[in-house]
Order: sequence, then C-alpha cells, then structure tokens
Amino acid sequence: MSFILMVTALVVVGCGTDDQPRPDAEPTSSAATPETGDPVDAEFVDVGAGPVGIAPGADAVWVVSVADETVSRVPLAADEPDLVVGVPGVPLRVVVAYDAAWVTSFEGQRLVRIDERTGQVTDRIRTGAGPEGVTAGLGSIWVVAQDAGQLLRIDPSTRRVVDRIDIGVGARLVTTGEGAVWVSHFADNTVLRVEPDSGEVTASEVICNGPQGLAVAAGQVWVACTFSDQVLGLDPATLEVATDIAVAGYPDPLAVTPEGTLLAVPEQGPAVVAIDPETGEVLETRVLAELAALNDSANLDVAVVDGEAWVTSHTTDRVYHLPAH
Repeated sequence: MSFILMVTALVVVGCGTDDQPRPDAEPTSSAATPETGDPVDAEFVDVGAGPVGIAPGADAVWVVSVADETVSRVPLAADEPDLVVGVPGVPLRVVVAYDAAWVTSFEGQRLVRIDERTGQVTDRIRTGAGPEGVTAGLGSIWVVAQDAGQLLRIDPSTRRVVDRIDIGVGARLVTTGEGAVWVSHFADNTVLRVEPDSGEVTASEVICNGPQGLAVAAGQVWVACTFSDQVLGLDPATLEVATDIAVAGYPDPLAVTPEGTLLAVPEQGPAVVAIDPETGEVLETRVLAELAALNDSANLDVAVVDGEAWVTSHTTDRVYHLPAH
C-alpha cells in the first residue's frame, strides 16, 4: 500500500505512485462508471481517522484506522464501535480468525494479535519491514512483508513464524483459495501463486497496472487493477487472463458474497460494483458518496458479513454498509 497521511508528522508508506502509465490494451467489456447516478442511501458508522482495512468477525466487523492508529470493533447492529484498541506503528490490514483479530503494523514491523472477545493485545509477532496484506487459510495466517520482500506463514496456535518465502519487494495483498496462496505484486504488475507446502512461487506475466485486491470465485483468481481500471480473472493453473472486465474509478478491494457474486470497490465514489464471475457481466453499480479517487495515497477495503457489504471510506472516517446483493 502506498499511503500518505498525517499522524503526528507526514508518513509515507509503500512504493506506489499516482502517475503510473496505463497499459495500451483496452478492457474487453464496457466500463461500469461510478460517477454516474446519485449515491444510494447507505447506512454508515463513524470510526477512527483514516479507516483502511476491514474484516468480518463474530457478529461484528473490525476496522483499522491508520491516522489515529486504532482498531475498532463494530457490532453489526450498532451505530458506533463497542471496542477501540490502540495499535501503534501505522496499522493497515486485519483478518479475524482463530479467535483473534490479526493486524499488520507497517512501521512497527509486527503482526499484532488481539483477542476477539476481550480486545486485549496478546502477541506482537516480528515480521520484517513493511507488513501489509494479511489473510487466514490453509491452517495458517499469511502476511505480506512488502518492504522485506517476503511472504510469512504463521502458526496461529504457537504464534510463531514457521516459514519466510521470498516474493520480491513491492508485493501487497494476499488471499487463499484453489489450494494455493495468491499474492498481488503491485510493483511488478503480476500475481503470484505460492504452493503452501513447498513454498514454490510462480509469477504471472505482467497483466495490468497496479494489481491490489484479490478474491477467488467461480474457479478463477480475481485481481483488481487500480491504475488500469480493470478487474481480471486468472486461470489458477496457468495464471493467464481468462476474464477482463472494465471497472472505472480505480478499483481497489474485492470480496465475494455467499451467493458467489464478486464485489469490486472503486475508490472514486466510493462505489460497489457487483459482477457475475461466471459470465463477467457487471450486474449493478451502487455509488456510496461523491469523492475523488485516492490515487494510491490511501486504500479502501470491503468485507461481506451477514448479508451486507461493509466498505471503508478513508476520506470521511466512515464505514458504509448496505445489502451485499
């Protein structure tokens, strides 16, 4: 993640820029345009300053606010957080699994474990420089240390790093599915497949400009390409592009609903774009606000829980939520 913000001084995180060249290739379908149409009447919750990461927990969502270095727990039916935990060192992303919220601290070079029930910080695991992306799957917690150029595998029971896999400096986000670990390599404009047992890494060809959000649906690995306004579906065996969908407005995070619909969130708006991953058809675009794209000075995130999509809005210090369909 590239991140420019005021905490107590100007902090610069990551290596992205807002003036990267866009590829010459035209996407293969018409673009969903977030700036068209009036914003929907979505509900929202005010959280800490500069929310970025979000993840579903037990009857709540957990939201990482970068500017005030906190993590908030928001019950699904509440209009405010019921718990706020301080996480120093520019926290960015969170996953909730194994009875805990696991939060990356970029400048702190730690993965911070917070007990899901009590809100107590129980562990701070050294990661190396620039941890950002984090996910749970295949029996482990996986962390991308962006500036160290490593993918870490962490045992959630012992809370120890059991493997460090070299993936190159500049990778960002991570997910699991189809029996593998998937990493978006923002700096190289590629997607990596990592075999969980051997640690073998296979990289795609250059596929787009600014790959970030990841999801697995309908037998494809999906990646949001922020600077080329695309959402791509990759064949998990060959890492070749199987589906190419134009999504205007700097698409950033991805999520999948329980029904299998793929959700992409463009920063411009922000908006929620619903996509049928079987056909590549854009089903619906719902605009949440009328804000300019962040141009990689920050990122957004999305979580689907209990039939709703929750979207962070870094500019407004809010988390919007609306039906996920």
